[in-house]
Amino acid sequence: MAERRTNRTGSSRFRPLLPLAVIWFAGCTLLVVLMVQRQVPYDELLLDPNSINRVPWYTGLVSNLGILGWTTATATGFFGWWLARYGGRNAAATMLGRGAVLSTILLLDDLFQLHVAVKPLLGLSKPVVYLAYLIVAGWWFATGREEIARTRTELLLASTAAFAGSIVTDQVGAALPGIDQAGALLLEDACKFLGVLAWAQYFVLTSSDIMESIVTELRAERSQADKADRSTTTDTARASV
Repeated sequence: MAERRTNRTGSSRFRPLLPLAVIWFAGCTLLVVLMVQRQVPYDELLLDPNSINRVPWYTGLVSNLGILGWTTATATGFFGWWLARYGGRNAAATMLGRGAVLSTILLLDDLFQLHVAVKPLLGLSKPVVYLAYLIVAGWWFATGREEIARTRTELLLASTAAFAGSIVTDQVGAALPGIDQAGALLLEDACKFLGVLAWAQYFVLTSSDIMESIVTELRAERSQADKADRSTTTDTARASV
């Protein structure tokens, strides 16, 4: 098989710049909006929060690692969706695509604390937001249950249990016997962090399993094609003799 990454000349070298131009245009548009607005100081939007608040670099360490976990799950979920579509695994692609969208929602919620911000903006309490996320997650499970059953469901179960523990602790943690406010916060965030790790691992391994399956199938097809070519060549040689 020819190496596709070599001998790139002419327009093929500039073609990748087209999507980059779109991304840069969106980025420049955002920066222009930030410069034009006068409601929020620039430094609060551009600088690292720890630099603004003059707190140690490790402030929010676990929270930041959790955001990286959500991002990993979301990125690999969308990659798995593309890969499954490319390999003709349409059902798997639908399941992973919807899961990646759900992961995007949860990522944005954790990054911008949407479950807290909606109360002053929309008057919705955190339990209502949690219920909405639960409905979306249940819809994903229900519509993709056949494909999900073929994946590493134990990771999803572990993630679900950890998230459930975090939500329960958030709502009633301080009322639990032997747990003060600090202990409830530690338990809540610990459960959420462990849930994110399991969630990310699920999407990474599921996408990896699909990729391995597709590559194995392609190799088998290539091997059969090579055998057929060799057989045809041998028959032709015998016929010429």
